[in-house]
This record gives sequence, C-alpha cells and structure tokens, in this order.
Amino acid sequence: MKKYRNLAVKSTACILSAAMLFGSGFSAAAAGSDIPKDENVYVNLNQDGSVDGIYVVNAFRLEKETDIVDYGKYDSVKNLTIDEELTKKGDTITTTAPAGNFFYQGNLKTKEMPWEITIHYYLDGKEMQADELAGKNGSLKITIHVGKNDSVDEEFFENYLLQATVTMNMDNCSSLKAAGATVGNKGTSKQLVYNIMAGQEKDIVITADVLDFEMDPISFQGVPMSFDLDRDTLSMDSLYDKTGEIKDAANEFSDGAAELSDGAGALKDGAADLKDGANSLKEGIESYADGAYSLGDGVDTLKDGTDDLADGASELADGISSLKEGVDKLAGGYNGDEGAAAGAKKLAEGADKLKSGAGQLSDGVNSLVGMMQGIGKTDPLTQEKKEELVGLAQKVGYSEITDTNSVNAITLSGLSKYLQAQIIGILSSQGGGNAILEDKDSLKRLPEEQGKKDIQDTEETETADETDASEETEETEETEETEETMTAEEEPESTEEPPKSAEDSGKESNSEEDQGEADAAVSNVKYEKRYNAYTLATLDYQRKNWNDDRTKVMIIQAADLGTLPNPGDALVELLVAKAGVDQALGSYLAIGGIQGKLDDPTVQAQLKQLTEGASALKDGVASLADGAGSLADGISQLAVGTNQLQSGVSELNDGGWELADGTKDLQSGVSDLVDGVKELTDASDDLKDGSGQLADGTGDLFDGTNDLLDGVGELKDGTDEFKEKTSDIDEKIDEEVNKVITNFSGSDFTPLSFVSDKNTNVNLVQFIMKTEGIKIPEKGKTETVEEPLTFWQRLLNLFR
Repeated sequence: MKKYRNLAVKSTACILSAAMLFGSGFSAAAAGSDIPKDENVYVNLNQDGSVDGIYVVNAFRLEKETDIVDYGKYDSVKNLTIDEELTKKGDTITTTAPAGNFFYQGNLKTKEMPWEITIHYYLDGKEMQADELAGKNGSLKITIHVGKNDSVDEEFFENYLLQATVTMNMDNCSSLKAAGATVGNKGTSKQLVYNIMAGQEKDIVITADVLDFEMDPISFQGVPMSFDLDRDTLSMDSLYDKTGEIKDAANEFSDGAAELSDGAGALKDGAADLKDGANSLKEGIESYADGAYSLGDGVDTLKDGTDDLADGASELADGISSLKEGVDKLAGGYNGDEGAAAGAKKLAEGADKLKSGAGQLSDGVNSLVGMMQGIGKTDPLTQEKKEELVGLAQKVGYSEITDTNSVNAITLSGLSKYLQAQIIGILSSQGGGNAILEDKDSLKRLPEEQGKKDIQDTEETETADETDASEETEETEETEETEETMTAEEEPESTEEPPKSAEDSGKESNSEEDQGEADAAVSNVKYEKRYNAYTLATLDYQRKNWNDDRTKVMIIQAADLGTLPNPGDALVELLVAKAGVDQALGSYLAIGGIQGKLDDPTVQAQLKQLTEGASALKDGVASLADGAGSLADGISQLAVGTNQLQSGVSELNDGGWELADGTKDLQSGVSDLVDGVKELTDASDDLKDGSGQLADGTGDLFDGTNDLLDGVGELKDGTDEFKEKTSDIDEKIDEEVNKVITNFSGSDFTPLSFVSDKNTNVNLVQFIMKTEGIKIPEKGKTETVEEPLTFWQRLLNLFR
C-alpha cells in the first residue's frame, strides 16, 4: 500500500504542474455565447488568510473575429487584449473579439471562496500579526487551516485538489519541522508543499527557530482533481505473496488451537478466584470514591458560596460607603443657617405674616364691595347744596322746587330749561330787561316737559345695549369734566360782588323810566344778533372765568346791551346759576348710571366672586401657615434623626469593611481546601477506574476462559472458514484498487463556472491564491511603485 500512496503523491505533483503550466490552453471557438472559455481565478489573500479581493481572467481561443457574450457578477471589467472597451449591462458582458487569444479581466463583487483559509503566527508562544514578525528572533510557529466554505457551491470543494506552498529561507531559519509536507529545495530555501485532496479539510503546522525573520508569500493553487493512472503499471505481485503467507498462517493457527484448549481449563479456575477478589476491591473503592465525590461537591458549593459572599461583602462595603457619603450630605443639608431646618423655620414665619396680610386683604375687599354697592343708593347732593338750589328756584320764580325733598333729577332738568329760557329772553328782549320775569308760566311749562323727557331718555339709555352704554359713559365723562370746570369757576365768584337777584332785577325792570330808556337804546338791535351773542357767550363760559370783567364787557358788547343798567350782571348770574343746576343734574344722572351698572347681574356675580376669592385666599393662606409650621417641626425632628443615622452609618461602614476583609480570608482558605479536595477526588478517580478495570478484566477473563473452552473447539472451524474466505482475496483487492483509481481520476466531474451559472461553456476553472510576503523594511530606501504585470507574467511568476 505504501507503494501506491507514493505513486498517488507523485501523480498528484505531476498533474498539478501540468495543470498550472498548460491550464491556459484553449479549445476551438464556436460562435456567439457558446464559445468555450477558461476561468483563471486570482485571489489576493491577507496575511491571516482572509480574502482581500478576487479577480478573474477569462480566456478565449478564437479562430476568427467573434461576438462574445459572457456573464459574471463583476464590479468592473477590463480588456486585456486590445484597447477597446467592453460593454457591461448588469451581469452581462459583450464585445467583439479579434481572432486568436482573447483575455479580459473581471473584478468580482464577492469575497467568498470555496475554501476558508485561516493563518496564525506565534512567536515564543505568543500570537502576533504577520507584519509584526518582520526582523524578529525566536521560536516561530505557523498554523494554517483549510476548511470548507458552506456559502459557495460545494462542487468546487468536493472535486478540486488544493496545493499549498510555503517557502522558508534557511539563511534565517533552523530546526524546521513541517509534518506532512513534501519538501523540496529552491536555492537556499526549503519549499514545503501540501496536497489537500478533494472534499477534505487540513490543518498545517510549521515550526522553526528564526533570526531576522522574513518569508516569501504563501500560495495556494486549486485545480480539478484528475489523475490519469495506468492500471496496468500497478504490480500486485508483492501483495499476492502476502496473501499466500496469510493462508499458511491460517493452517498454523488451527494447529495451535488444540494446544490452547488445554491451558484454558487451568486459566478458568484461577480467573474465578481473581474475579471474586476484584469485585470486593471494586465495591470498597467505589464507596471511597463516592465519599470523595460528595466531599468535592460540598467543597465546590462552599467555594461558590464564599466567592459570592466575598463579592457581596465587597459590594456591601462599597454600598455602605456610598450610603455614608449620602447621609453626610443629607445631614449637612438639614443643619446650619442655610440648612433645610432653618429654611423651614423662615418659611413658617413668612407664612404667618402672609396669613395676617391675607386677612386684611379679605376685610378690605369686603369693605370695597360694600362701598361700591352703596354708591348707587346715596344722594349725590348735600343738604346745603339742596337748600341753595331751593333758594335759586325761589329767586327765579320756579315753583316746582319748593323744598329740599322736591330736588331730584326731573325738577333740576326743568329748572335748567327754565333758566335757559330766561337767558334767551334777555338776549331777545326788545323792550328792556323786565322781559325775563314776564310770562313765567309759559317759560316754566316748556322746561318742565323737557325735563321729564330728559329723565325718560336717561332711563331708556341705561337699558340700551353695550355700545350705547359705552357712548353714554363717554358723554358722562364729558359732563363730569364740564361740571368740574363749572364748579371750579363757581368758587372764585363767591369773592366777587354778588350778582343782583332776580327779584331786584324785576324791581328795576318795573321802573317805567328805566324801561323806556332801555327800549330807546336797543330799538334798532336785531334779534338774530343777540341770539348769536348768547351762543358765543355760552361757548366762552365753558372755557373762561366769568369773574373776569373783560369777559363781562365782551358779552355785553356782543349782545348790544350796553344801554341797560345791569344786563351784563343779570346774564352772568343766570349763566352761572344754570351751570350749577346742570352740575347737580349731572350728579344725579351719574349716580343713576352707576346704580344701573351695579344692578347688572354680571357685575353682581363678579363682586360676589371677588369676595369669595378673597375669603378662600384667606383660608388657604391660613392652612399654608399651619402646614409650614408642621413642616418646620417635622424637618427639625428629621434633622435630629439624620444626625443619629449619620453616627450609626459610620459604625456600619467600619463593620462592613471588616466583614469584607474577613470574607476574603475565608475565600482564600476555601480555595486551598478546594485544591486539596480536587487532588483527593483525582486520586480516587484513578483508583476507582483501576479497580473497575481490574474487576471488569477479571470478569472478562473469567467469562473468556469459559468461552475459551467452547471457542477453542470452534476455532478450527473458524480457521477453515478463514482459509475459505481468503481464497479470493486477490480479486477483492483488485476491485478496491479500481475504486480508488476511479476516485482519483475525476472522470465524473463536469466543469462549471465560478462567476455565473449562466456560463455553460467552461472548459477549466483554476484558482491561484497568494498572501503578501513578510519583509523587513529597508532603511532609507524609497519605496518604488512596480509596473502592473501582464497576465502571462503573473502566471509565470507562480513557478519561479
């Protein structure tokens, strides 16, 4: 068999060399997409065996210019034969290729290969990266694992032979060991070649002592496993000689069986005694081993518990320390002038003050609401003012106001109109000043009716919509401003010479002599001129001081009343009186408007809400003051408790660290106990295994000796049967050899494309994989950029 194994290795080497050298040969070309091609798959490996990138050189042999249609999952493609660009649409590549050898390169998207290659480097027992080994000294170990990649079609792994080549420079290596490698010389280097059969995984280990370590790239070549073995060249003569020897040995074995039967009887008796003793020994040792196991389990449980206890004690100590820090901060937060206790006390004091202020606010709001509700029910005029109005009415002869009880908005409106009529009478008089006292009844009726109408209009205005109310408010404000002006103008008049009363004016107008002189003086004055003068006088009265003599003169001149003995004083007195009456009338109207507003349900609800809110605020602040006091008391108690907690946590912290130290000592002691018990259980295991083996062996021996007696008798029959079965051993060996040769020939494998299953015209797919070398960087040397190699240069470099 050794002969055949050597033959297989030699055949593999020959076939690999032939495949790599002639693998780029081409078949005759056909037309279109059925043109046969070869796929040369180049894989750049990282130094740990992982894939850095894959590109495929597709090779065609064309007898004439041909349209090529090919498929591949490429990122990019490049024409290696001519400068013409290729057309790539998705996974389809098309071009028109010239006759002869045509090559194009495709850079694959995938980084998956049929094989998973893993490379590790160790120096003095420590794993290192490949680039860290350059120039290092020491004991080197390289491990290479080649396995199956399940993400790639398994047809390649199951039918391809993979050859790994590692080159070691013996100038910087010694004590080289490479089990399973075919070793060849390449200059001063040793070339280690490993053949990995189809469908097999392999682990490679290389060791050496290195000095200034460098190494050439590690390469892998994969081709379909196909050996052209000539069955006729395999000589079976030596094997047949051995089968003859087997037949002779069978005859001799039959003769020895008879002698074996005699010794079997004696062996049976001794085996019985040995079996009994071995069983007793086994039972005792098993009991001992069970006790050792129980002890070991208990000690393991104890160790786990002490480990957990030690971890827990340390965590507890850390937690107590954190608790102590927190309690210290908590105590600091409660104590001191700026602490929570002092702040709570200040809060309580402030709440008491707020409580007093809220009570005062509630009382003030109640008083304000009561005062507002009483405004509309009060009389706007004092008794003294009413008496003055009564005197004025009597003076001018207005009979509707007889006493203070008759003074109201209606009578005041009538008095105002009555005075206005007298003023007009002065300005329109043709016969003298006595006209102001004539026909008092006719002058009185119009103002009374007009006054009633004014009051009615006022009441209707108070019930109008919101827009009218706002306009009324503006008018009221203007009236108040006028009243204030008139009031301010009235006060200075008290210092002037009192105007003549209506009665005095009447006496003077009764004088026929004076009346005649007045009639003669104003006989040519027109009524329109005097009325206009009255209008100007009224306007001037609104903005000028009537106590000013110049104003009086202006009015007198404007009315052309200069011939009368006292027309200016009478007119001024009437205007002042009318202004006072209008002011009193405005007060009544204003009070009526206010009362109407206060009687509005919305205002009443708002006033009620205001008083209730003030009361609720008072009650809430009182509760706040009570709560603040309780809070201050509680925080003071909490501060005292925190100080006590701070003292206790300090003692607990000391105890926690003592507990942690004690559990560590306990943990160390239990660890020593575990080691001792482990040695005890290991020894008991060995003893138990030995006693069990002894008991089993003696039992087997006893049973064997019993069977031996029977077996020896049958041995002869068996040897005869063995002789019969070996009679055709030569033919069976030939059949097995033929099966092995068939497996190595690869005759049942159909080539398939690696880049796309759409390519059905593939003759050959081969893989060339290589890592980077490990080189010591040259000091002071500028790195040069190498020119890219052609396809043939890259292929030939694999064999240099």
